[in-house]
Amino acid sequence: MMGAKGEIGNYLKEHFPDFESALVEEIKNEGELILFPADELIMDIGQKVEQIPLIVNGIVKVFREDEDDHEIFLYYLHPGEACAITLICSAREGYSKIKAIPVEDTTAIVLNISKLDEWMPKYKSWYYFVMDSYQDRFEELLKVVDAVAFRQMDQRLIEYLNKTAKANKSRIINETQSQIALELNSSREVIGRLLKKLEQQGKVKVSRNQIALLK
Repeated sequence: MMGAKGEIGNYLKEHFPDFESALVEEIKNEGELILFPADELIMDIGQKVEQIPLIVNGIVKVFREDEDDHEIFLYYLHPGEACAITLICSAREGYSKIKAIPVEDTTAIVLNISKLDEWMPKYKSWYYFVMDSYQDRFEELLKVVDAVAFRQMDQRLIEYLNKTAKANKSRIINETQSQIALELNSSREVIGRLLKKLEQQGKVKVSRNQIALLK
């Protein structure tokens, strides 16, 4: 039976192929494989960030929530990625600004936050990985800002459905209208009306707790 180090090594080879061999060895020694069940909170707003999860299997949804429980969807994390906001909080030994929840059973290589700064000057591949993570997530956040500031809700809804379908690799979206409304900071009535309009246009088919993308 393959040991934990061997399993971590295989995940790194598959999803983080640019990591230097010495870095891979350190991650194998320092990292821990953890399975996060679907819908179980990985990170909550205000939680002290003490670990860095590198996603190697599954999908994680990242979003913001205010004190009135209003939510807004930010982005998905896929295998080969880490949450840049978590990395920033880790670097400052701060507290989380986001919520992260797996949409399916998700496996991550979890590292202690001390490794973030230790490896930045030591390994170029780690430095570039962290910098690329910052850039990718910054661009995602700009898209969220643009959507909220400049796009109509129907455009935001279509983009949300497409992102969700792409993340789940399925054109069937198993989410309620209430859940979608919460994550787009809208109301169930507005989302229901827009979905009905999209259905009339032949773009979606709506059934109970399920939406099928047709175009």
